[in-house]
Amino acid sequence: MPRAVSRPRLAFVVSTYEAPRPLDAVLRGFAEQSDRDFELVVADDGSGPDTKAVVDDWRSTFASRLTHVWQPDEGFRLARVMNLGALAVDADYLVFLHGESIPRRRLVRAIRTCMKPGWFVAGRRVNLSRQLTARVLEQELPVHRWGLPRWIRARAVGNIGELAALTDRDRRRVGKVGVPEFVPRNRSYGYLLGVERGYFERVNGYDTRFVGWGEEDVDIALRLGRLGLRCGQPGPDGTLIHLWHESNVPRERPNWYLLQETERSDRIDAIEGLREQARAARGGTGWLGPGGTRRLAV
Repeated sequence: MPRAVSRPRLAFVVSTYEAPRPLDAVLRGFAEQSDRDFELVVADDGSGPDTKAVVDDWRSTFASRLTHVWQPDEGFRLARVMNLGALAVDADYLVFLHGESIPRRRLVRAIRTCMKPGWFVAGRRVNLSRQLTARVLEQELPVHRWGLPRWIRARAVGNIGELAALTDRDRRRVGKVGVPEFVPRNRSYGYLLGVERGYFERVNGYDTRFVGWGEEDVDIALRLGRLGLRCGQPGPDGTLIHLWHESNVPRERPNWYLLQETERSDRIDAIEGLREQARAARGGTGWLGPGGTRRLAV
């Protein structure tokens, strides 16, 4: 008999910081995925006990598929905590997203269609109003189940922004030929970025020199492109539902100068990234994944 071909192991790394109610809504969306063959890592940038309580509440649902990694609160260290999440899971394909972005019910299925050699995936989102966000959080409103007619009604009363991300109009999908490469609005790759683990390791993950708000996502996207990868989007099932929150974009953007250095260079590797983080964590012996499988050479 022919040997069964195993599916690629898929993991989602959800970053969070002191936002337990949005995180709860995100985990609810993952709990109701049509395809449940995935692992989930909550990558916590120093939150207190309320966030841990939310993760613990969901353990009975996800069992061993849910991992919570935490680092001390020493400022905004998103790049580092996402690398930490990647190091905590033994998966062939990694998807990084923010903890205020709820997945629609067929996100996992949509991502599986994007697992193509020579590609990485970036996401689109639909923005909820402050009022609808409050209802989602207070009433556990299941917006992850909504179909297009319900979103059209929400748009009519001003509860969401544009509808385009919920339609098939954008043809810049992963694997499509003869269309331009997908670039998310404002180069916001951080809302959803999916990549084969081998490619992620090849570029040395996120650059942990990016401390404070912004630009770490553009940096890794630039370096993945230099590796020869094209970027596509996953279609409307892969669109994220973005909860309203106060803007935290600082007036001063020190990471901009680091990004400019990357753009002027021809570097592929992060200067201080996944390998250095693993080496520091394990005393230079490399990181061992679940089951003792070596996932990273350092």
